[in-house]
Amino acid sequence: MIYHQFQQTPFQHRFSGTRGWLAFVIGLVVMTLVLLALPFVILIGALSFITLSLFGRVFLKRQLAKFRQQTQAQNGFQHHAEPTAADGHSIFDRQAPFKSTSNRPGRTFEHNPNE
Repeated sequence: MIYHQFQQTPFQHRFSGTRGWLAFVIGLVVMTLVLLALPFVILIGALSFITLSLFGRVFLKRQLAKFRQQTQAQNGFQHHAEPTAADGHSIFDRQAPFKSTSNRPGRTFEHNPNE
């Protein structure tokens, strides 16, 4: 009596007959629609990603131009001199970090691949 419940599978009665065929057909229809719609979903996702990337770049360029214009206008109203670094370059000079270091004191260490 204990093993009576294991002699029959519980799914045998649930998905038999008309309900079983209906579940099978609905599953096939859903899988077919998903496989047919998947390329279009990927295409729409790629196009929206490209569009948002381009829009973001243009938007950020405009915002950066506005910001630079405002800071230039703000700096125009100030009457004191711009702060300078010890070497005579402006601390706001964009090219200062990229200048040659040959005139600076100190040692230069180069990579030797044989060591």
